Amino acid sequence: MGNMGKYFKQREKREEMASHPPCCDAIVFDFDGTLVDSNEIKTQAFGKLYESEGAAIVEQVKEYHHKNEGLSRFVKFRHWEENLLNRPYTEHRGQSLSEQYSRLVLEAVVQAPYISGAQEFLETYHKLPPLYVASGTPEAELRFIVSRRQMSHYFQGVFGSPATKAEILNRIVPLTGKPARILMVGDALADLEGSQIAGTQFLGIITPDRTNIFPPEVHCLPDLQGLSTLILHP
Repeated sequence: MGNMGKYFKQREKREEMASHPPCCDAIVFDFDGTLVDSNEIKTQAFGKLYESEGAAIVEQVKEYHHKNEGLSRFVKFRHWEENLLNRPYTEHRGQSLSEQYSRLVLEAVVQAPYISGAQEFLETYHKLPPLYVASGTPEAELRFIVSRRQMSHYFQGVFGSPATKAEILNRIVPLTGKPARILMVGDALADLEGSQIAGTQFLGIITPDRTNIFPPEVHCLPDLQGLSTLILHP
């Protein structure tokens, strides 16, 4: 489809959105694994940080990360240092690990492909309803990545750690309206838990290569291709 065809298709979808009140007044996306296919990049980087500790520790690091995706990296560093390696965790140690980790992942995340359907959705619907990002990545680094990927114009706000998902959602609520009219979209239990604390709607994203970690009552999609249908015709 040529550029003109894409333009008219996107305009038709925006007009449909305007004529059909969406199921929500704002959508808040997690970043890694929800908008961008970068989870495995981060898993391998965490393992690499601890490869000098041996294969058994690396596997435990990866396992903990998989179970706690969406949490700040500093929470994970503290757990690994204190509980796996039995050594004191300091702010200096955490910052050193974070800087090493950033060097391992930054450019790879900038270049990572979108989750299927994500770019089309953002291109078509970024003006209605308002879109936000809530991530466990440190906020300055997250905003740098979003800017490098030329995604900044899609979002009304891009928020990261040290704020938790619940804190970020509670910051967004006054900007948009009632919590129940906000949709949180994410692929991690931290996303679901933040949504539950803040009282928002939730949609899980479980790509085909991943095991569904969510309770059976949570509605999930394999990617973002079906998101427009869901919010237009809930």
